[in-house]
Amino acid sequence: MSRDTLEYRRAPSSLFEAAFPVGVATAVAMWTSGFIARLPFIQAHPALLFGVLAVIMVWGGRQAARRHPRHLACALYAALVAGTFDLLVLGSFLAEDLSDARRTVMALTGLFTSLCLLSTLGAWTVSSQKLEVEICSRGEGLRWLGASTFVASMVMIAIGGLVTSEEAGMAVPDWPASFGENMFLLPLSRMTGGIYYEHAHRLYGTLVGLVTLSFGVCVFLFRSPKNLRILASLAVIQVIFQGILGGGRVTEVESAIVVEGQVAQVQESGLSLALRVFHGVDGQLFLALTAVLWLLTSKVWNNPVEGHIPRNERFWSFLLLAGLTSQLTLGALSRHISRDWMIPHIVGAFVVLGLVFLVSARCSQAGMPAPRVKIGVWLGVIAAVQVTLGFYALAVTGSTVRVASSGIEEALVATAHQSLGAILLTLAGLLLSWTYHEGLISEKGLSGASSTIRKTS
Repeated sequence: MSRDTLEYRRAPSSLFEAAFPVGVATAVAMWTSGFIARLPFIQAHPALLFGVLAVIMVWGGRQAARRHPRHLACALYAALVAGTFDLLVLGSFLAEDLSDARRTVMALTGLFTSLCLLSTLGAWTVSSQKLEVEICSRGEGLRWLGASTFVASMVMIAIGGLVTSEEAGMAVPDWPASFGENMFLLPLSRMTGGIYYEHAHRLYGTLVGLVTLSFGVCVFLFRSPKNLRILASLAVIQVIFQGILGGGRVTEVESAIVVEGQVAQVQESGLSLALRVFHGVDGQLFLALTAVLWLLTSKVWNNPVEGHIPRNERFWSFLLLAGLTSQLTLGALSRHISRDWMIPHIVGAFVVLGLVFLVSARCSQAGMPAPRVKIGVWLGVIAAVQVTLGFYALAVTGSTVRVASSGIEEALVATAHQSLGAILLTLAGLLLSWTYHEGLISEKGLSGASSTIRKTS
């Protein structure tokens, strides 16, 4: 096996390697479901949310139990991991009566007991059906963590888009505190309207940071390849930097007037506005990085791949990534600063669309590895949808930078446009990554080069 790839055939040496990744994935699924259910325009019934969370926990227990011969122990381990992550939001439920030690202990006991029981139920489905235990390697565990990091980051991008669309970035006027209180202890009753969007953004950002940190630590614990260790370290640094950027965007405003627990007026500084743009663009670059990390932990990357990629494709992939980054920056400027940036953004859209179609066509040439061909197809399809959605977003958002929420349709359309742009950037990052895959680069053009397969030993 190459030093730059993960081993997918070695059984795990501990419960940690089998259970921890599943626990993290379960926590991400639970947090995401909870956020969606409590959106102001959804407000799902608590019983429905409880049912969804219960199903997720049973699923997590089942997945964990299938990864280790000790079914029950692995499922309980995963439940404890998920419960530990869930503690970050439990404080909001207990904040209004935190001085009641008995109630706090009962809540903590109830949380972990419920999660363990549900996870045990999932483990029982494995034992009762006498399912064969999957041979789980360290590489498989990292793949789960990579997927969790990417999914959490993608949800975070959407939440950030809603914050901007609802002009809720200053709904909570201080940082790292929330209205002078511990961020994790802001009462649930305070999380309404714009406060919910911004505070959920902060809480979910903490989750993304912890998941990224967990991935980074496990990359070293599992003795991963050097390239994966370097990129994982970069991701940890970037997610911390991204959090500081978000906080600076709040603390650098000139003034914020709070009336009866609500921010009534905000005067932003030039630095605060600049940080808004930088925070938004850097968040999407971080998403692309997490996608690359997920790719590097995947089986498709670590197993032999047929095909070859001409070396000059790296240039076109770089060019596409740079073009999309520039386009996203123009979009952020028009959204946060001034609609004067809209014309350059529209012109840039057609330039980048042409570049996407060109790169997509180059990906479809004979001899290209199948994963790169698929990415090229998705790039072309999503880019066409993105341009169409962009004009729709322009039609519903108008010609001025919004200063307040103006309806759910406008918020969802603008957020979808931003999120789709992030997905395009992510695909471009994956496309570039394949030009660095060991054994696939050819000095010749496709017409003059024979197919190669990455060597393993």
